[in-house]
Amino acid sequence: MKAARLSVGILAAVAVALLPGAASAAPNPALRRPPPPIGLQTVDHPPADGINFFDNGPRTGSAIALTFDADMTQGMLQQLRSGAVPSWYNRAVVDLLRQEHVPATLFLTGLWAAAYPQEAKSLAADPLFEIGSHTYDHAAFRTPCYGLGRAPDRAAEITQAQGAITATAGIQPKLLRFPGDCYDRTDVALARELGLTVISGDVRAGDGFNFSAPSIAQTVVARIQPGSIVVLHLHGGRSAPMTAPALRLVIEAARARGFGFAKVGDLLGLNPPPPAKPDPREILQKLRRPDLRAPITLSGRPRREGPLLPPQRRVVRASAFCSLAMQVVCWVCDWATRCGRQATLSSLT
Repeated sequence: MKAARLSVGILAAVAVALLPGAASAAPNPALRRPPPPIGLQTVDHPPADGINFFDNGPRTGSAIALTFDADMTQGMLQQLRSGAVPSWYNRAVVDLLRQEHVPATLFLTGLWAAAYPQEAKSLAADPLFEIGSHTYDHAAFRTPCYGLGRAPDRAAEITQAQGAITATAGIQPKLLRFPGDCYDRTDVALARELGLTVISGDVRAGDGFNFSAPSIAQTVVARIQPGSIVVLHLHGGRSAPMTAPALRLVIEAARARGFGFAKVGDLLGLNPPPPAKPDPREILQKLRRPDLRAPITLSGRPRREGPLLPPQRRVVRASAFCSLAMQVVCWVCDWATRCGRQATLSSLT
């Protein structure tokens, strides 16, 4: 009897569910989903603020600049020390750049350089790379800035980074990128007073917290043009996990489109050209030129001799002459000595 009543109850519930309007009474699955995350806001400098020329190089030619930020906040440093994060150095990025012989500009925070002194020194010693500053501990100069904390002392952020990078890498950066690219004219003026040139970028790869290498590469390849400065990251970990595989795709696609790569300083003409090495063939050619024949005066009449000899050749010839003279003198002395001995022996006999 109880089983029959239970069956009747179940059938009644099913019938009610099938009645018109019953579906509308059921909860909407979309309402049970968590709301989408709200994007972090920033006071990124507008393109018409008069300082947008830091975003790219000349639009002529075919060179672009790949740049990598090595972020390190105080919180990231604590995670590294506690072992919560194994590393904030994406070695695969550097290995790929070296393997492909792609020059790049690396913006290091002072905390990152202090945490990885040997790596910072190695990167600075590699002529393939150019070292810039990313401030000391990645604090924001203007807020809101992607959730970054505000820098209490903007000048100290720059000077402390200079000291930390110089102490570890052995070089003093001349380029500066502000954390989150959040800054205004007063920050640029401050950087100039401290001897630094501000560098932003016109192509943001979006590799931060992005787990899709193809989407990162597609973003870069779709936006690059001659003179572009591409913003990527070097610290890896959970903050930028797919930079290295995306970088390989970017390099291949950029080369296929005819782009080459340059350091920011070279792209903007900030680095002095290396001194030209003398060509030995040009030196020999100059020595054979007729206008290098010097007039020599003998008996009041000018006379032209052969080409002037370099100082080293003059010294060599003078040494050879002195050696020959000494040999003659020694031969004469030896001959005189033997003659004297013969005369002495003759007198004795």
